[in-house]
Amino acid sequence: MSKEIVSKSRRVTSVVIGAITMIVLIALLAVLVVLPGSKQWVDAVAATDDAIDQTVSPTQTEAYCPASMGLADTGSYGDSAFQATTGNLSTQARYAAFDSVYSATVSAFGDDSADNITLKDADPTDNDAVKTGAQSIDNGSRLLDTRMLQAAEGTGTVGSIASWADDGDLKGVSASSCETTALSQSFLLSGTATGTTQQLIIANPSTKPTTVEIKIWGSKQSGEMALSTQSSLAIPASGENALDLAAAAPNQQGLYVTVSSKETPIAAVVRTVSMNGLTSKGSDFALPLHDASNASVATSIAKGDAVDAYLYAASATGVTLSWITEHGLVQAKDATLQANRVTVVDLGEAPEDALGVMSTAEDDVAFSVKASQSGDDDQADFALINAAAPASFTGLAIPDDVDATVSLANSSNQSRKATLHAYDADGKATASKEVEIDANAATTIDIKDLSKDNESAVLLMLEDQSQQIGWGVRLTHANLGDDKVAGLASLGATPLMPATTHVWARSNPSIVH
Repeated sequence: MSKEIVSKSRRVTSVVIGAITMIVLIALLAVLVVLPGSKQWVDAVAATDDAIDQTVSPTQTEAYCPASMGLADTGSYGDSAFQATTGNLSTQARYAAFDSVYSATVSAFGDDSADNITLKDADPTDNDAVKTGAQSIDNGSRLLDTRMLQAAEGTGTVGSIASWADDGDLKGVSASSCETTALSQSFLLSGTATGTTQQLIIANPSTKPTTVEIKIWGSKQSGEMALSTQSSLAIPASGENALDLAAAAPNQQGLYVTVSSKETPIAAVVRTVSMNGLTSKGSDFALPLHDASNASVATSIAKGDAVDAYLYAASATGVTLSWITEHGLVQAKDATLQANRVTVVDLGEAPEDALGVMSTAEDDVAFSVKASQSGDDDQADFALINAAAPASFTGLAIPDDVDATVSLANSSNQSRKATLHAYDADGKATASKEVEIDANAATTIDIKDLSKDNESAVLLMLEDQSQQIGWGVRLTHANLGDDKVAGLASLGATPLMPATTHVWARSNPSIVH
C-alpha cells in the first residue's frame, strides 16, 4: 500500500474520532444542564426560623440650645419711639455632663470654629464625675455634642439658658433647656390672640437637609386645622428655619402642634412673645412635651400666680385639675375634653399653699400651664411650664445671675423618697439631701439651702428610683427695674436615661448571600 493511501486513511480516522468525541462532549453538557447535580457538591447554608431581638443605645447625643429670647420682627418702621426693641436684654447659659461622659463640647450652631466650650471637671480625682461650662450669650444658638463611655442611667448632659430685661419689649425673665434631637416633637401652646407671636424655630444639626411636616390642632373645633401658611418647612443642613404659628393659626386660645422630620432628627422650640400695644405682657420659650399621661403634674407655681391650664387628648375624656400642696391635693376645676381639640381652663390665682397643678384623667392627656404675674404700669410676665417627666435620674443646670427655687411634686398615691444632689459651678458637691414627699403632695427647696460656704449650688441631679417625682426650678431675677418689673420663668428637669431602641431580625432562607 502506498504511503499516500496510508496518510489519507489516518486523516479520515482522526476526523471521525474527533467528531465522535465532540458529539459525546455535547451530549454530556446537555445532561449536566438538564439534570440537577448532587447536593453533596453544593455548600449547605444553615437556615432556621430563629429571631434576634437586641436592645441598643447610642453613646453620642446632640442637644440644641436656642439663642436668646428675641422678637420675631426686628424691622425699623416709623418713629423710633414706637419701634420694637429687645432693650437691655442679657443672657447666660450653663451646661453640665454627669458620670460616664468622656467628651462634651458646646459650639455655635452651624459654626464649629467660634465660641467653642469643652466641659471640664475641675477635680478629676473626686468621686463626683461632673464636667461643667458656662458662657454669656450675645446672639446665636448653640449645639451641645456629647460622647459617652457607655449609655447608662445617670449618664448624660444638661444645659439651659436664661434671658432677662427691665427695659424694652422683652421685660421679665425667659428660660429654656437644651433639647435633644428627635424625628418628631409636639408642643402645647398658649393662644394666638392679637399681640402674641408664636415663632416655631427648627434646627437641623446634621449634614443632610430635611423637610419637616407641621400639623396644628386648635381650640375652636376638633380635628387638624387647615393652615393659613405652608404646612411643611425645609431645614438646611446644619441650619435653622422658622414659622410664625400665630400667622398659620390665628385667634386660637391654645394650639397643639406636631413637628415631624422626614430625613434626620431635628430640635425645635417656640419663642412666645406677648404685647398689648406698647406694653410688654411677657415672653418665654415653649419646649417639646414629654409623653402624655393620665396623671401628670406641672411644678413651679407660687401664691398669686394667674394660672391657665392647657390640655389636649386624642379621645374624649374627663379631667380633674387640682392644686398640689405640701399636704396633698386641693381640687380646682373639672373639665371635659373633646377629642383632637385644645381645651383651656382658667384656674384663677394660685392659693397661698399651691406649689403646682396636677391633672388626673381617664385617658392619657397632654398637659401644660401658663403662670403669669403683673408688674407696674400694666406690665406682665409669664412662665410656660410643661408637665414633668419623672425618671430614675434627672438633671438640671441653673445659669448665672438668676434666683432659683426647686419645686418637687409626687404624683403617686403613696409617700416617695428621692435624693437631690447639688454641685457648684466647678462640679464640686455642695449638698446631698434626701427628700420625702407625701402622696399627691409637693415641696420646695431654696437653692441657697443646697449651697455650701461661698459656693452656690447651680447644678442639680435627682435620684428617684420610684420614678414618680416630677420637678423643676422657678427662676426670678432680683430687683428687676427696682422691683417694678415682674419676671418669672421655669426650667424642667432633663432625664439622664439612655435612649433605647429594639433591633429585631429573623433569618430568611430565600435570601442568598
